[in-house]
Amino acid sequence: MTQGDIKWIPWRIPVSGQRIEDLMPVLTDDFLQNRLSLKGRNEVLIRDSKLTGFAVRVRRKADGSLSKVFFVFQELPSPAGKRRRRKITIGDHATFPAEKARAAAQTMLQAIKTGDDPAAVRAAKKAQPLFEHLVADFEENHIADKKPATQKDYRGRIRRNLLPEFKGRRVADITPEMVRAFMRKKKSNPIDANRSLAVLSKMISRAIELDMRRDNPCARLPKNKEATRERWLDETDLPSFLKALATLEGAHADCIRFLTVTGWRVSEALDLTWDMVDLPRLMARLPDTKTGASVRALATDAATIIDRQFHRFGFVFSSRKGAQRISYKMLREILNKVCAKADIEPITPHVLRHTAATWAAINGAEAHELREAFGWKTLAMTARYVSKSESLARRGAQRAADAMNVLQKPPAKVSAANKA
Repeated sequence: MTQGDIKWIPWRIPVSGQRIEDLMPVLTDDFLQNRLSLKGRNEVLIRDSKLTGFAVRVRRKADGSLSKVFFVFQELPSPAGKRRRRKITIGDHATFPAEKARAAAQTMLQAIKTGDDPAAVRAAKKAQPLFEHLVADFEENHIADKKPATQKDYRGRIRRNLLPEFKGRRVADITPEMVRAFMRKKKSNPIDANRSLAVLSKMISRAIELDMRRDNPCARLPKNKEATRERWLDETDLPSFLKALATLEGAHADCIRFLTVTGWRVSEALDLTWDMVDLPRLMARLPDTKTGASVRALATDAATIIDRQFHRFGFVFSSRKGAQRISYKMLREILNKVCAKADIEPITPHVLRHTAATWAAINGAEAHELREAFGWKTLAMTARYVSKSESLARRGAQRAADAMNVLQKPPAKVSAANKA
Protein backbone atom coordinates (compact mmCIF):
# COMPACT_ATOMS: atom_id res chain seq x y z
CA MET A 1 0.00 0.00 0.00
CA THR A 2 1.44 3.36 -0.98
CA GLN A 3 0.51 6.98 -0.54
CA GLY A 4 2.23 9.12 -3.15
CA ASP A 5 5.87 8.13 -3.28
CA ILE A 6 6.05 7.06 0.36
CA LYS A 7 6.12 3.36 1.14
CA TRP A 8 4.21 2.39 4.24
CA ILE A 9 5.39 -0.38 6.55
CA PRO A 10 2.10 -2.30 6.78
CA TRP A 11 0.50 -4.09 9.67
CA ARG A 12 0.66 -7.83 9.04
CA ILE A 13 -0.10 -10.91 11.08
CA PRO A 14 3.35 -12.17 12.11
CA VAL A 15 4.54 -15.50 10.90
CA SER A 16 6.32 -17.99 13.14
CA GLY A 17 9.50 -16.51 14.65
CA GLN A 18 8.54 -12.85 13.98
CA ARG A 19 7.68 -10.34 16.68
CA ILE A 20 4.85 -7.84 16.25
CA GLU A 21 7.14 -4.97 17.26
CA ASP A 22 9.46 -5.86 14.33
CA LEU A 23 6.57 -5.18 11.91
CA MET A 24 5.05 -2.11 13.57
CA PRO A 25 7.61 -1.00 16.15
CA VAL A 26 7.59 1.33 19.09
CA LEU A 27 9.51 4.37 17.87
CA THR A 28 12.52 4.70 20.15
CA ASP A 29 16.04 6.02 19.79
CA ASP A 30 17.34 2.45 19.93
CA PHE A 31 15.06 1.35 17.08
CA LEU A 32 15.92 4.33 14.88
CA GLN A 33 19.66 4.07 15.48
CA ASN A 34 20.25 0.31 15.65
CA ARG A 35 17.35 -1.72 14.25
CA LEU A 36 15.98 0.34 11.36
CA SER A 37 16.26 -1.13 7.87
CA LEU A 38 14.91 0.35 4.62
CA LYS A 39 15.25 -3.05 2.89
CA GLY A 40 16.31 -1.53 -0.43
CA ARG A 41 13.79 1.31 -0.40
CA ASN A 42 14.69 5.00 -0.45
CA GLU A 43 11.85 6.21 1.75
CA VAL A 44 9.46 4.71 4.28
CA LEU A 45 6.94 6.05 6.76
CA ILE A 46 6.76 4.03 9.97
CA ARG A 47 3.86 4.34 12.39
CA ASP A 48 4.27 3.90 16.12
CA SER A 49 2.55 0.81 17.55
CA LYS A 50 1.61 2.49 20.85
CA LEU A 51 0.56 6.04 19.97
CA THR A 52 -1.92 6.23 17.10
CA GLY A 53 -1.11 9.12 14.78
CA PHE A 54 2.60 9.26 15.68
CA ALA A 55 5.05 8.32 12.89
CA VAL A 56 8.51 8.86 11.47
CA ARG A 57 9.50 9.35 7.85
CA VAL A 58 12.88 7.86 6.94
CA ARG A 59 14.49 9.02 3.70
CA ARG A 60 17.83 8.10 2.16
CA LYS A 61 19.79 11.24 1.26
CA ALA A 62 22.16 11.68 -1.68
CA ASP A 63 25.20 10.98 0.49
CA GLY A 64 23.69 7.69 1.70
CA SER A 65 22.84 8.91 5.20
CA LEU A 66 19.28 8.75 6.55
CA SER A 67 16.95 11.63 7.34
CA LYS A 68 14.44 10.74 10.10
CA VAL A 69 11.61 13.23 10.67
CA PHE A 70 8.80 12.76 13.20
CA PHE A 71 5.16 13.57 12.33
CA VAL A 72 1.67 13.36 13.69
CA PHE A 73 -1.31 12.73 11.42
CA GLN A 74 -4.41 14.87 11.64
CA GLU A 75 -7.61 13.47 10.14
CA LEU A 76 -9.34 16.12 8.02
CA PRO A 77 -13.04 16.23 7.12
CA SER A 78 -13.80 15.64 3.44
CA PRO A 79 -17.12 16.51 1.76
CA ALA A 80 -16.72 13.56 -0.61
CA GLY A 81 -16.38 11.19 2.31
CA LYS A 82 -12.84 10.27 1.36
CA ARG A 83 -10.21 9.93 4.03
CA ARG A 84 -7.78 12.85 4.16
CA ARG A 85 -4.79 13.28 6.42
CA ARG A 86 -2.49 16.17 7.16
CA LYS A 87 1.07 15.53 8.30
CA ILE A 88 2.27 17.94 10.98
CA THR A 89 6.04 17.96 11.40
CA ILE A 90 7.44 17.58 14.91
CA GLY A 91 11.17 17.63 14.20
CA ASP A 92 14.25 15.80 12.94
CA HIS A 93 15.62 12.93 15.01
CA ALA A 94 19.10 14.43 14.75
CA THR A 95 18.02 17.18 17.14
CA PHE A 96 14.77 15.72 18.52
CA PRO A 97 15.07 12.53 20.65
CA ALA A 98 12.28 9.98 20.21
CA GLU A 99 10.83 10.42 23.71
CA LYS A 100 10.72 14.18 23.30
CA ALA A 101 9.02 13.73 19.91
CA ARG A 102 6.52 11.32 21.48
CA ALA A 103 5.65 13.85 24.20
CA ALA A 104 5.16 16.56 21.56
CA ALA A 105 2.98 14.18 19.52
CA GLN A 106 0.79 13.44 22.54
CA THR A 107 0.30 17.16 23.13
CA MET A 108 -0.61 17.76 19.47
CA LEU A 109 -2.99 14.80 19.27
CA GLN A 110 -4.74 15.90 22.46
CA ALA A 111 -5.12 19.40 21.00
CA ILE A 112 -6.64 17.90 17.84
CA LYS A 113 -9.16 15.98 19.95
CA THR A 114 -10.28 19.18 21.67
CA GLY A 115 -10.77 20.92 18.32
CA ASP A 116 -7.55 22.94 18.16
CA ASP A 117 -5.35 23.15 15.08
CA PRO A 118 -1.68 22.47 15.96
CA ALA A 119 -0.60 23.17 12.38
CA ALA A 120 -2.07 26.68 12.53
CA VAL A 121 -0.48 27.26 15.93
CA ARG A 122 2.92 26.14 14.62
CA ALA A 123 2.56 28.30 11.51
CA ALA A 124 1.75 31.34 13.64
CA LYS A 125 4.68 30.58 15.94
CA LYS A 126 7.02 30.15 12.98
CA ALA A 127 6.05 33.62 11.79
CA GLN A 128 7.03 35.16 15.14
CA PRO A 129 10.24 37.22 15.08
CA LEU A 130 13.52 35.76 16.25
CA PHE A 131 15.86 37.40 18.74
CA GLU A 132 18.09 38.48 15.84
CA HIS A 133 15.16 40.48 14.40
CA LEU A 134 14.78 42.27 17.73
CA VAL A 135 18.52 43.01 17.76
CA ALA A 136 18.27 44.63 14.31
CA ASP A 137 15.31 46.78 15.37
CA PHE A 138 16.98 47.73 18.67
CA GLU A 139 20.12 48.75 16.80
CA GLU A 140 18.17 51.00 14.43
CA ASN A 141 15.61 52.50 16.81
CA HIS A 142 17.36 52.62 20.18
CA ILE A 143 21.14 52.23 20.06
CA ALA A 144 21.52 54.66 17.15
CA ASP A 145 20.20 57.51 19.35
CA LYS A 146 22.71 56.93 22.16
CA LYS A 147 26.09 58.50 22.75
CA PRO A 148 29.05 56.75 21.06
CA ALA A 149 30.34 55.23 24.31
CA THR A 150 26.88 53.86 25.15
CA GLN A 151 26.51 52.50 21.61
CA LYS A 152 29.82 50.67 21.95
CA ASP A 153 28.82 49.28 25.35
CA TYR A 154 25.40 48.03 24.15
CA ARG A 155 26.78 46.47 20.98
CA GLY A 156 29.57 44.76 22.87
CA ARG A 157 27.23 43.17 25.42
CA ILE A 158 24.80 42.06 22.71
CA ARG A 159 27.61 40.54 20.62
CA ARG A 160 29.51 38.90 23.49
CA ASN A 161 26.69 37.76 25.75
CA LEU A 162 23.13 38.07 24.47
CA LEU A 163 23.39 36.81 20.88
CA PRO A 164 25.33 33.65 21.81
CA GLU A 165 22.66 32.88 24.43
CA PHE A 166 19.42 33.76 22.62
CA LYS A 167 20.20 33.65 18.88
CA GLY A 168 17.68 31.47 17.03
CA ARG A 169 15.07 31.76 19.77
CA ARG A 170 11.73 33.40 19.13
CA VAL A 171 11.34 36.55 21.18
CA ALA A 172 8.01 35.31 22.55
CA ASP A 173 9.64 32.06 23.74
CA ILE A 174 12.24 33.64 26.03
CA THR A 175 11.25 32.75 29.60
CA PRO A 176 12.38 33.97 33.03
CA GLU A 177 14.08 30.60 33.57
CA MET A 178 16.14 31.10 30.39
CA VAL A 179 17.24 34.50 31.67
CA ARG A 180 18.05 33.05 35.10
CA ALA A 181 20.14 30.34 33.39
CA PHE A 182 22.01 33.06 31.48
CA MET A 183 22.73 34.92 34.73
CA ARG A 184 24.01 31.73 36.36
CA LYS A 185 26.40 31.14 33.45
CA LYS A 186 27.80 34.65 33.88
CA LYS A 187 28.13 34.45 37.67
CA SER A 188 31.92 34.69 37.48
CA ASN A 189 31.60 38.20 36.00
CA PRO A 190 28.63 39.71 37.87
CA ILE A 191 29.11 43.26 36.62
CA ASP A 192 29.05 42.23 32.96
CA ALA A 193 26.07 39.94 33.63
CA ASN A 194 24.07 42.66 35.37
CA ARG A 195 24.77 45.23 32.66
CA SER A 196 23.80 42.67 30.00
CA LEU A 197 20.58 41.93 31.90
CA ALA A 198 19.76 45.64 31.82
CA VAL A 199 20.33 45.75 28.05
CA LEU A 200 18.18 42.64 27.54
CA SER A 201 15.40 44.17 29.65
CA LYS A 202 15.44 47.30 27.48
CA MET A 203 15.31 45.13 24.36
CA ILE A 204 12.31 43.18 25.68
CA SER A 205 10.56 46.44 26.56
CA ARG A 206 11.02 47.41 22.92
CA ALA A 207 9.62 43.99 21.89
CA ILE A 208 6.52 44.65 24.00
CA GLU A 209 6.04 47.98 22.19
CA LEU A 210 6.18 46.07 18.90
CA ASP A 211 3.68 43.42 20.11
CA MET A 212 6.31 40.69 19.85
CA ARG A 213 5.32 39.57 23.36
CA ARG A 214 3.24 40.74 26.32
CA ASP A 215 5.56 40.53 29.32
CA ASN A 216 9.18 41.08 30.29
CA PRO A 217 10.97 37.92 31.51
CA CYS A 218 13.68 40.11 33.06
CA ALA A 219 11.24 41.82 35.43
CA ARG A 220 11.93 41.26 39.13
CA LEU A 221 14.81 38.86 38.45
CA PRO A 222 17.59 39.27 41.03
CA LYS A 223 20.92 40.60 39.82
CA ASN A 224 24.19 38.83 40.48
CA LYS A 225 25.91 40.11 43.57
CA GLU A 226 28.67 42.59 42.74
CA ALA A 227 31.69 43.24 44.91
CA THR A 228 31.74 46.87 45.94
CA ARG A 229 34.20 48.89 43.88
CA GLU A 230 35.22 51.78 46.12
CA ARG A 231 38.95 51.72 45.61
CA TRP A 232 40.76 55.03 45.95
CA LEU A 233 44.28 56.24 46.65
CA ASP A 234 44.44 56.90 50.38
CA GLU A 235 47.02 58.69 52.51
CA THR A 236 49.41 55.74 52.05
CA ASP A 237 49.11 55.13 48.29
CA LEU A 238 48.58 58.69 47.01
CA PRO A 239 52.04 60.11 47.91
CA SER A 240 53.78 57.10 46.32
CA PHE A 241 51.60 57.42 43.23
CA LEU A 242 52.29 61.15 42.81
CA LYS A 243 56.02 60.65 43.35
CA ALA A 244 56.13 57.99 40.62
CA LEU A 245 53.99 60.11 38.29
CA ALA A 246 56.37 63.07 38.72
CA THR A 247 59.14 61.09 37.00
CA LEU A 248 57.18 60.86 33.73
CA GLU A 249 56.63 63.54 31.09
CA GLY A 250 54.49 63.84 27.97
CA ALA A 251 50.84 64.14 27.05
CA HIS A 252 49.82 60.81 28.58
CA ALA A 253 51.43 61.58 31.93
CA ASP A 254 49.91 65.08 31.91
CA CYS A 255 46.49 63.63 31.19
CA ILE A 256 46.88 61.31 34.21
CA ARG A 257 47.85 64.34 36.33
CA PHE A 258 44.79 66.17 35.03
CA LEU A 259 42.50 63.22 35.87
CA THR A 260 44.03 63.01 39.35
CA VAL A 261 43.46 66.67 40.17
CA THR A 262 40.03 67.05 38.50
CA GLY A 263 38.36 63.66 38.90
CA TRP A 264 36.93 63.98 35.40
CA ARG A 265 35.72 60.93 33.52
CA VAL A 266 38.50 59.66 31.28
CA SER A 267 36.41 60.21 28.12
CA GLU A 268 35.90 63.86 29.09
CA ALA A 269 39.64 64.45 29.40
CA LEU A 270 40.53 62.57 26.22
CA ASP A 271 37.87 64.46 24.21
CA LEU A 272 38.78 67.89 25.63
CA THR A 273 39.54 70.38 22.84
CA TRP A 274 40.97 73.87 23.04
CA ASP A 275 37.73 75.54 21.98
CA MET A 276 36.08 74.14 25.15
CA VAL A 277 38.66 75.75 27.45
CA ASP A 278 38.57 79.29 28.90
CA LEU A 279 41.81 79.53 30.87
CA PRO A 280 41.47 83.20 31.97
CA ARG A 281 38.14 82.34 33.61
CA LEU A 282 39.31 78.89 34.79
CA MET A 283 36.35 77.24 33.04
CA ALA A 284 35.71 74.41 30.60
CA ARG A 285 32.47 73.93 28.69
CA LEU A 286 31.87 70.30 27.80
CA PRO A 287 29.11 70.00 25.17
CA ASP A 288 28.47 66.27 25.50
CA THR A 289 29.17 64.31 28.68
CA LYS A 290 27.50 61.26 30.21
CA THR A 291 24.97 63.59 31.86
CA GLY A 292 24.66 66.06 28.98
CA ALA A 293 26.30 69.47 28.51
CA SER A 294 28.37 70.55 31.50
CA VAL A 295 30.32 73.61 32.64
CA ARG A 296 33.28 72.72 34.87
CA ALA A 297 35.38 75.01 37.02
CA LEU A 298 39.12 74.41 36.72
CA ALA A 299 41.46 74.43 39.70
CA THR A 300 44.66 76.39 39.10
CA ASP A 301 46.67 73.13 38.98
CA ALA A 302 44.36 71.76 36.28
CA ALA A 303 44.64 75.01 34.31
CA THR A 304 48.45 74.89 34.60
CA ILE A 305 48.54 71.35 33.19
CA ILE A 306 46.40 72.46 30.22
CA ASP A 307 48.40 75.63 29.64
CA ARG A 308 51.76 73.85 29.44
CA GLN A 309 50.75 71.75 26.45
CA PHE A 310 52.87 72.72 23.43
CA HIS A 311 50.02 73.39 20.99
CA ARG A 312 46.80 75.40 20.89
CA PHE A 313 44.84 73.47 18.28
CA GLY A 314 42.46 70.50 18.36
CA PHE A 315 42.69 68.08 21.27
CA VAL A 316 44.34 69.36 24.44
CA PHE A 317 46.00 66.05 25.29
CA SER A 318 47.59 64.98 22.03
CA SER A 319 50.89 63.52 20.90
CA ARG A 320 50.30 64.88 17.38
CA LYS A 321 49.99 68.62 17.98
CA GLY A 322 46.23 68.42 18.51
CA ALA A 323 45.35 66.54 15.34
CA GLN A 324 44.56 63.33 17.23
CA ARG A 325 43.79 62.66 20.87
CA ILE A 326 46.04 60.35 22.88
CA SER A 327 44.92 56.73 22.93
CA TYR A 328 43.12 55.18 25.88
CA LYS A 329 45.19 52.02 25.49
CA MET A 330 48.47 53.90 25.86
CA LEU A 331 47.03 55.91 28.76
CA ARG A 332 46.29 52.64 30.60
CA GLU A 333 49.81 51.38 29.89
CA ILE A 334 51.37 54.55 31.33
CA LEU A 335 49.03 54.37 34.34
CA ASN A 336 50.07 50.77 34.99
CA LYS A 337 53.71 51.84 34.72
CA VAL A 338 53.14 54.54 37.36
CA CYS A 339 51.46 52.04 39.69
CA ALA A 340 54.31 49.56 39.29
CA LYS A 341 56.87 52.29 40.02
CA ALA A 342 54.85 53.34 43.09
CA ASP A 343 54.61 49.68 44.22
CA ILE A 344 50.80 49.74 44.43
CA GLU A 345 48.16 47.53 42.82
CA PRO A 346 47.20 48.58 39.25
CA ILE A 347 44.27 50.98 39.04
CA THR A 348 41.91 52.18 36.33
CA PRO A 349 41.43 55.84 35.38
CA HIS A 350 38.06 55.72 37.16
CA VAL A 351 39.85 55.09 40.47
CA LEU A 352 41.35 58.57 40.06
CA ARG A 353 37.79 59.93 39.93
CA HIS A 354 36.95 58.10 43.18
CA THR A 355 40.17 59.44 44.67
CA ALA A 356 39.52 63.08 43.78
CA ALA A 357 35.91 62.95 45.02
CA THR A 358 36.87 61.25 48.28
CA TRP A 359 39.67 63.70 49.08
CA ALA A 360 37.41 66.64 48.20
CA ALA A 361 34.78 65.34 50.65
CA ILE A 362 37.40 64.70 53.36
CA ASN A 363 38.57 68.30 53.00
CA GLY A 364 35.07 69.65 53.55
CA ALA A 365 33.43 69.84 50.10
CA GLU A 366 29.64 69.74 50.43
CA ALA A 367 27.29 67.62 48.33
CA HIS A 368 26.34 70.48 45.99
CA GLU A 369 29.99 71.38 45.43
CA LEU A 370 30.82 67.77 44.60
CA ARG A 371 27.95 67.55 42.14
CA GLU A 372 29.09 70.62 40.23
CA ALA A 373 32.79 69.75 40.33
CA PHE A 374 32.40 66.16 39.13
CA GLY A 375 29.49 66.53 36.72
CA TRP A 376 26.85 64.39 38.44
CA LYS A 377 23.23 65.02 37.58
CA THR A 378 21.82 64.40 41.07
CA LEU A 379 23.05 64.42 44.66
CA ALA A 380 22.72 60.64 44.98
CA MET A 381 26.31 59.98 43.84
CA THR A 382 27.74 62.70 46.09
CA ALA A 383 26.14 61.20 49.20
CA ARG A 384 28.44 58.18 49.20
CA TYR A 385 31.56 60.38 49.24
CA VAL A 386 30.19 62.64 51.98
CA SER A 387 29.30 59.52 53.97
CA LYS A 388 32.78 58.09 53.38
CA SER A 389 34.44 61.28 54.59
CA GLU A 390 32.30 61.23 57.75
CA SER A 391 33.23 57.60 58.34
CA LEU A 392 36.93 58.36 57.84
CA ALA A 393 36.64 61.35 60.18
CA ARG A 394 35.07 59.17 62.88
CA ARG A 395 37.78 56.53 62.41
CA GLY A 396 40.50 59.16 62.63
CA ALA A 397 38.97 60.69 65.74
CA GLN A 398 38.78 57.28 67.38
CA ARG A 399 42.41 56.53 66.51
CA ALA A 400 43.48 59.79 68.12
CA ALA A 401 41.43 59.06 71.23
CA ASP A 402 42.81 55.52 71.47
CA ALA A 403 46.36 56.79 71.15
CA MET A 404 45.98 59.42 73.91
CA ASN A 405 43.74 57.26 76.18
CA VAL A 406 42.87 60.13 78.51
CA LEU A 407 40.47 57.88 80.45
CA GLN A 408 43.26 55.35 81.03
CA LYS A 409 41.20 52.42 79.73
CA PRO A 410 42.95 49.05 79.95
CA PRO A 411 43.95 47.55 76.58
CA ALA A 412 41.60 44.94 75.12
CA LYS A 413 42.59 41.35 75.82
CA VAL A 414 42.78 39.07 72.78
CA SER A 415 42.21 35.39 73.51
CA ALA A 416 44.16 32.62 71.83
CA ALA A 417 40.98 31.52 70.09
CA ASN A 418 40.53 34.99 68.60
CA LYS A 419 44.14 35.04 67.45
CA ALA A 420 43.62 31.76 65.68
